[in-house]
Amino acid sequence: MLKLEIPSDEVKKQYQKRFLPLIVKRIRGELKGRKLSDTAREILLPGWKTATPDTRKLEALLTSEPVALKKLNDDLWKQLQSLCFWNRPSKKAIQDVFDYEHLIDKSKSNSYWLARQVGRNTCTYCNRTYTLTVVKDGGKNDKERIVRPTFDHWYSQSEFPLMSMSLFNLIPSCSICNSSVKTDTPFDITTHIHPYIHEAGHPNMTFEASLTTDVPAKWKVEIKTVPKSKEAKTVEDLRLNEIYAYHGELEVKDLMEFKDKYPDGYLKDLVEKVLLKSGGKLDLSDVYRMLFGTEINEEKFLDRPLSKMKYDLLKKMGVIK
Repeated sequence: MLKLEIPSDEVKKQYQKRFLPLIVKRIRGELKGRKLSDTAREILLPGWKTATPDTRKLEALLTSEPVALKKLNDDLWKQLQSLCFWNRPSKKAIQDVFDYEHLIDKSKSNSYWLARQVGRNTCTYCNRTYTLTVVKDGGKNDKERIVRPTFDHWYSQSEFPLMSMSLFNLIPSCSICNSSVKTDTPFDITTHIHPYIHEAGHPNMTFEASLTTDVPAKWKVEIKTVPKSKEAKTVEDLRLNEIYAYHGELEVKDLMEFKDKYPDGYLKDLVEKVLLKSGGKLDLSDVYRMLFGTEINEEKFLDRPLSKMKYDLLKKMGVIK
């Protein structure tokens, strides 16, 4: 689980402009789908019958950051559930209003736009797989839109339908993490690391490699976390240790055998030698990327697969400070 860059105010503004009018129409009952009661409509969209309804709650649902978003969700849901039985909307009815399936998932125009605004090159959760957004000739039509990351609902849309279309609840990820691993596993900001919450020192987790006692010995890799911490719970629920175990005899083995075949300090000297001989044409991140195929700067870990793992191992080996 790595950090995602907070979308700019301009991206938030464009996101609201793209989706707010359609959600307003759904609340008013102008489009197909389950209809809300008038009292439920008034909670979500005060003055919904007028020409200029109050859209501030919907705007906040679309672009509030995680802590404020969760509080708003809880407040609105409490109000909706306090309605009498025949006015109280079901989760499915709310999900039909905040219609992620048709507004983003099945809309290549919207989904590819969103992927290009907030996506990074690799999966936010595992950092193992490329999740590139690939278009041809500008991606002007569906045929030119080739591949994009999936968007995981950090808070499950089935349980938290009000956040189905929330920008900060849509995490660019690979299909393995989204559909096979995380699925509807309950996540919460009090128990898990959220990629859009940039707390000091988070994520506090480190990759470590060691040899097994097998004959012959094999390399294994583990993610070390503080017991009972948010990181530990996140790693456990995303099954990252089980998944990364398979990289022990792949990239980890290659790296460790490369180190063992040369004198201590050779890799560090190699980095410094290439840097020196470039005559200022390359910086440390350039040399590191050329030699190891990953990024050295934390803010760019999501640009290339396995950057966090290789960074931690190379740091342990003394190749980088």
